[in-house]
Amino acid sequence: MTFSVAGRCEATGALGAIITSSSPAVGARCPWIQANVGIVLTQNVTDPRLADIGFSTLKKHYDADNAIRTMKFASDYPEYRQLAVVDTSGKAAVFTGQKALGIHGEFSEKNVASIGNLLSNPSIPHVMGQNFLANKNRSLAQRLISSIEMGFKMGGELDQEHSIALLIYVPDAPFAYIDLRVDYSNDPLQDLKNLWEIYRPQADDYKVRAINPEIAPSYGVKGDQ
Repeated sequence: MTFSVAGRCEATGALGAIITSSSPAVGARCPWIQANVGIVLTQNVTDPRLADIGFSTLKKHYDADNAIRTMKFASDYPEYRQLAVVDTSGKAAVFTGQKALGIHGEFSEKNVASIGNLLSNPSIPHVMGQNFLANKNRSLAQRLISSIEMGFKMGGELDQEHSIALLIYVPDAPFAYIDLRVDYSNDPLQDLKNLWEIYRPQADDYKVRAINPEIAPSYGVKGDQ
C-alpha cells in the first residue's frame, strides 16, 4: 500500500525520505531519520519498532546491509516486512519479504533506496531511484518530490494514494529540518507540493530560531517585536 524514496545528499550530508500510501497518516509510521546516523523505511505490514533496531545497528558503525540484516533477524515476521536503509556514507540496502503485498519492487544504489508494494508497475522503485540520482544539482527536497512524482505518473499504487510525508534532517541539527505531512487527502502529492512552497522559504529560519534565537529573523506576525 506504499511506495517511498530514501536519499542522501552527497554534497551536504543531509538525509531525507518521502513516502506515500493509500492508508492515512503514513508519515507517522513508516519513515524514520536520525541526523548523522541514517534513514530507515519500514513499510508493507509495518512494524515501526524495527526502526529503533536499525538505528541501534548504525550507531555501532555497521553499514546499511547490517542494519537490514539485524532488523530481519529481530522481526518475528520478516516475510511481511519491506525495509530500506541509507547510512551516512551513502551505502543503501533494501529488503522485501516473501509475503509483501501485491506487485512490489525495490531499488538501491549509492545514496538512494526506493521500495514499493501493491504497485501498478513493478519498475516504479527503479525509476524513482534513477530520477533521484539524475537530479544532483537540485535540493534534496526537490529531488525527493520529483522522484515520488515519477511514481505517481507511472500509476503509483493500485489503490488511490491518500497520505504523503516529506522528512529531512541536516547534519548540524538533531531535529527535523523538514517534516511535512498530508495525513488524508484526495490529492496528497499536490497538497504536499503546496505545503513545501509555503514552508521552503522559512525552513532555515526555524532552524536558526531553535539553535540561536538571538540572531533569528522576525516571525512577521502580530505582536512579534
